[in-house]
Amino acid sequence: MNKRKIAPVFAIGDHCNTKMVRSIKVGAFSDTACMASEFEEGHRQQYYEIAWLKSGSGNHIIDTINYSYSGSVLFMLSPGQMHEIKPVEKGEGYVIKFLSSLFSNSQDSEEYLVKTGLFDNIQSEPLIKLNASTHSLLEDLLKKMEAEFNAEEQDNEKILQAYLKILITHISRLKKITGKSEQAGVDLHFSLFHKYKMEVESNFRTQHQVQEYAAKLKTQARTLNSLSKKFMNKTAGEIIADRLILEAKRELYYNLKSIKEIGYGLGFEDPAYFTRFFKKQTGVSPQEFKLSQPTVGLRNTSVS
Repeated sequence: MNKRKIAPVFAIGDHCNTKMVRSIKVGAFSDTACMASEFEEGHRQQYYEIAWLKSGSGNHIIDTINYSYSGSVLFMLSPGQMHEIKPVEKGEGYVIKFLSSLFSNSQDSEEYLVKTGLFDNIQSEPLIKLNASTHSLLEDLLKKMEAEFNAEEQDNEKILQAYLKILITHISRLKKITGKSEQAGVDLHFSLFHKYKMEVESNFRTQHQVQEYAAKLKTQARTLNSLSKKFMNKTAGEIIADRLILEAKRELYYNLKSIKEIGYGLGFEDPAYFTRFFKKQTGVSPQEFKLSQPTVGLRNTSVS
């Protein structure tokens, strides 16, 4: 098997030397718009991203899963994800990259980044297919966002934040994840469930037991299990396991470390236990998963 290079980690200002980029970057797929990184060898990122491929076809590999696309599609990405676009038929597109700090109000951040479910990199599919009417709407909105970004006028981030809220709201309309997710925004227990998921995101490398999270959130493990089943149809323990497996697959895919080192980094002191855990969750051992990449091990999701 050919050795892969270590995946670079891009910050929001990378590939954009001519502009002062703080919390948001908007542009078309072109070198002059600072977006060339999308087509480089697989990379990880420190920002949220909305990528609109208006036309063309190809493959977008996200966290080792291959999403085949054609026509007008959106991809929703969150910090830490690993991805690479491999076009077959070149097309046009726009990319918006932004940090959560763009939303200075914590309620806005929760409303647009959490409650919509659009940027959930474990439970939600990252691909959304667009119809003709939505295509026209996004074209108009993104042209305005690109013009505002390039104008570099005073308070332009405030205006771009307003445009971004409108964009996310339109995308949220398009993607009705499940009836339960739509209910979630008005459920009083939903905030506790999301606090649990956020704690898992921050501590999954060192805390693997539901009881540890329950103690931190001043609740009971059975309560977290009940909420997890209600909103995700999974147990609270399965949500922790999903996050561990996602990170393990990312690192195995790029040969960043040995299997033993990856296990240690994810909080498994016994390499044999890490191997058993991985195989129980995926059906293959870490070594088998690594050797199967990039052809056999990729799940292909076709959209046409």
